Amino acid sequence: MPRPLALRVFSSLALAALLAQPLAAQDSRDTSFDLVRLDPSARSAALAGAVTALPSSDPGAFYANPALLAPEAEKQLSLGYLNHLAGVSAGFATYAREIPSVGRLALGVRYLSYGEFDRADEDGTADDTFGANEAAVSLGYAYDVNRRLRVGATGHALFESVDGASGQALVADLGVAYSVPSQLLTLSASAHGIGAVTSSLGADDAALPIDLRVGISKRLQYLPLTITLSGHELQNYENESGSALDEALRHVAAGGELQLGKALALRAGYHPGRAEGLRTGGRLDLAGLNVGFGIATRRVTIDYARVGWGEFGGLHQLGVRLGL
Repeated sequence: MPRPLALRVFSSLALAALLAQPLAAQDSRDTSFDLVRLDPSARSAALAGAVTALPSSDPGAFYANPALLAPEAEKQLSLGYLNHLAGVSAGFATYAREIPSVGRLALGVRYLSYGEFDRADEDGTADDTFGANEAAVSLGYAYDVNRRLRVGATGHALFESVDGASGQALVADLGVAYSVPSQLLTLSASAHGIGAVTSSLGADDAALPIDLRVGISKRLQYLPLTITLSGHELQNYENESGSALDEALRHVAAGGELQLGKALALRAGYHPGRAEGLRTGGRLDLAGLNVGFGIATRRVTIDYARVGWGEFGGLHQLGVRLGL
């Protein structure tokens, strides 16, 4: 059902709030392509995106860092759905295969729909409707240099469309992950958004923001708990005013995953920067605090996440992974 202009504006602001990172230092020429900022998996969403160094058998892990495309992702099909506010929704699909003597490849497709809106004439009378959508096709590659070191790269073709107008971009991500099996420790670094906007809905010289990330994950030795930390948009770290701690926290996401046997995992994550963008009042609320769980069987894994939006409530994200 088409939505009026007021609701259109609200949904756009709502999505911008969800995607809020430390954006103040970004160039005003930056384009939208908000799809690339969404967590593509329910596991990642439950951990507030703190998955840059988190080992995973999910082929969609390469979105967080191309080097996370692991051997365990072989022949895994990952599907996801995000139910956003005001009729906005997103879908994700990823599949991975091992190519002998070459490395690991993953193909991913993402789609974001803003729904339909009323088009009005000069008098404000609605006379038609139009849609707004984004899509991305991604190809990821990872190679095990040795037992501890893995490198990866991903190419993305991005598309956006609003009322017949369209924009495209070609970008790449580069990543490295280093594991210390004896310490149950993984370290990572990655660069995202390297490329160019080939055509834009906005400024002629629009550009995609580069995102530099680092991460660390550690599984405790005597407790089935994995602690993970990710730093994002580190190229935008500035502290012109306020405390250094507050600025640092805007660039950090933290999460924990408790594995209860082989079948059940409980997850929680917190994103201080996102919480600041979503918080509507002075009182303490649950903005930026995410929770979720995963249920695994021999062939199927189901993941769920609730993304905290404070006074707005929460978003729900569901993922299913199949071994083919």
